[in-house]
Amino acid sequence: MSGEDATDPSEVLAPGSDRGFGWWPSPWSASDVASAKTSRSGLQSDGDSVYWSESRPYEGGRQVVVCSEPGVPVVDLSPSGVSVRSRVHEYGGAAATVSDGRLFFVDQRDQRWYRIALGEGGDALALTPAPLPGEPAVRYGDGRVTRSGMWLVSVEERLISGGADHRVVAVAVDGCQRVVPLVDDGDFVAAPRLSPDGRWLAWVTWRHPHMPWDSSELWVARIEGAEGSIGIHDRVRVAGGHGVSVGQPRWLGDGSLLFVDDRSGWWLPYRVARSQWEDGTARATEPLVEAKAEFHAPDWVLGQSTMAELADGSIVCRMRRDGRDALVRLRPGPAGPLAPGWHMDIIEQPCVTISGVTVTSGGAAPGGPVAVGGVPGPQRVCVVGSTPTEAHSVFEVPLDGRSRTGRLSAPVAVTVAPGDISLARPFVAATDHGLVPGLFFAPTNAAADGPPGGRPPLVVFCHGGPTGAAESGFDPIVQFFTSRGLAVATVDYRGSSGYGRSYRRSLNGLWGVADVDDCAGFAVALVRAGWVDGSRMAIRGTSAGGLTALGALIRSRRFVGAAAWYGVTDLEALAADTHDFESRYVESLVGPWPETVALYRSRSPIHCADQVSGAVLLLQGAEDPVVPPAQSERFAERLAACQVPCRLIVFDGESHGFRRSATIEACLEAELSFYRSLFRAVGANDVPRSGT
Repeated sequence: MSGEDATDPSEVLAPGSDRGFGWWPSPWSASDVASAKTSRSGLQSDGDSVYWSESRPYEGGRQVVVCSEPGVPVVDLSPSGVSVRSRVHEYGGAAATVSDGRLFFVDQRDQRWYRIALGEGGDALALTPAPLPGEPAVRYGDGRVTRSGMWLVSVEERLISGGADHRVVAVAVDGCQRVVPLVDDGDFVAAPRLSPDGRWLAWVTWRHPHMPWDSSELWVARIEGAEGSIGIHDRVRVAGGHGVSVGQPRWLGDGSLLFVDDRSGWWLPYRVARSQWEDGTARATEPLVEAKAEFHAPDWVLGQSTMAELADGSIVCRMRRDGRDALVRLRPGPAGPLAPGWHMDIIEQPCVTISGVTVTSGGAAPGGPVAVGGVPGPQRVCVVGSTPTEAHSVFEVPLDGRSRTGRLSAPVAVTVAPGDISLARPFVAATDHGLVPGLFFAPTNAAADGPPGGRPPLVVFCHGGPTGAAESGFDPIVQFFTSRGLAVATVDYRGSSGYGRSYRRSLNGLWGVADVDDCAGFAVALVRAGWVDGSRMAIRGTSAGGLTALGALIRSRRFVGAAAWYGVTDLEALAADTHDFESRYVESLVGPWPETVALYRSRSPIHCADQVSGAVLLLQGAEDPVVPPAQSERFAERLAACQVPCRLIVFDGESHGFRRSATIEACLEAELSFYRSLFRAVGANDVPRSGT
């Protein structure tokens, strides 16, 4: 839908008077939202059991490994009091893996690998050594156990002066704390994956100044070694290279290798046979399916897994098209498993956003028959994702189209009536710079009284990344505002993922300009459509989205205020003083540094404080290594000198991305108060109602 052909806004606005917008009595308190922000990731299976990680704000942001077995209540597996979290690349991911009844995990406190035997109790066994005084700090993540069960192959990051070294290493699992380098080229590495027969290792690598979604390579090598030793040889590059992004290598039951590749302009699945790299000549040239869709997302964290093989050789995948996720099944056609002719079927399931896919073994190896009538049972397909009414849950998805989807994770702590939930409405804005896709969430609250009238205030959400994407699944933060009478728009500005490589690269050289113009243009299109009040619009963003939100108060006069959660304010400081993973990223988004330092300063809010046209709220973590708190502190000082209303709140113990429920609650309360002060248009008689 475009701004020109939008439906009548009366169809999407819930009842409520203009005086009450922003003050409707909401079923969601800030505390409820903080509790509901439990996120789930790292979905995987071992045998017939399914595992995932939960980040729990109500436990101070502790990350816990959870297990679901058929007919058994969900249980926590990781040791009590331990937070399982990797800090490789600062964003981490893939901090745990399960193999043959053993849990391997990274302890957030010291970043070392540990091992425990499930169901046996006892202390965790440290597998990697603690650095000696004066030695570099070392981090681990994304591990897989060899077929022999003797080694854990993982990513290692060593923090050194001025940057970091990255390797694929093999860690002995017997506790002798031996670490053997396998890939040590100085490049970034990710996704080390072992073939089922134990003979091959695949991994992804890239180097500065590229990010993995710009240019990366997929390699394969033969594993060698007698008992007690391990190494690799005969390395072959299978895919990728300059201007091509690859990811998610996954070994299949017939010995072939599945991966995603965007050489076509879209991240699509490819497959190569062992014979095609053993002779070092042939490579996959055609994707399994042709589609203007994405089967992958930017690898900001380790361990992305959105493809899994079923026992019949078909592949279950997450596919994003037009801003919405679907679960699909790819079936090889009569031409053969490595030739064109794959067919794609949509699998019915409840999620509109999906971040993980796994398949249990069900007693059958991939490529073999499914066990019938025995124990364990048939294969199960499971996903982690969000529905329009529930966030970040794990579901078992039936493939027969008749059985009901079952939830494996715990139900939400706060139940909200359907009439109080705002559903995402796709909207494509026709702007001066082209079409900009996004989502509109109308104010929705069954308890709001008063006759329909007026248009609601608008809060524009700028996603982080800036390769992120607007999510149509349930987000309790969005509902926190829409249930109080504020409209919300989430914008897929230029650079967003999910629309192909060309759109993802369209922000290159234009960060701080194109993203700002697109968000402002999207808001204007909503005003022209009659859906929101153009005199009462604010904008907010997280991380990179914070730069966009603050830039909108400089390049545009459409917004009366901006809120930034750990937002970028100084591009020059970001280029000079951020972690190794992103240390060259800004060059592609802005320009070479320091040669174009004037450009960096012209797009940095901190150097344009005198041009800021609205009030500012800054929410910052005191221990943020990505956007250090000094950025927000200097910006607040300059705004004060320019007499621009600004409030800065710094949270001790928080990093880049808030994890504690008390922090999230305080941020939401501060943000709501901020918007109410901006949108109070009728006068002093507007008073908050009880329960808001």
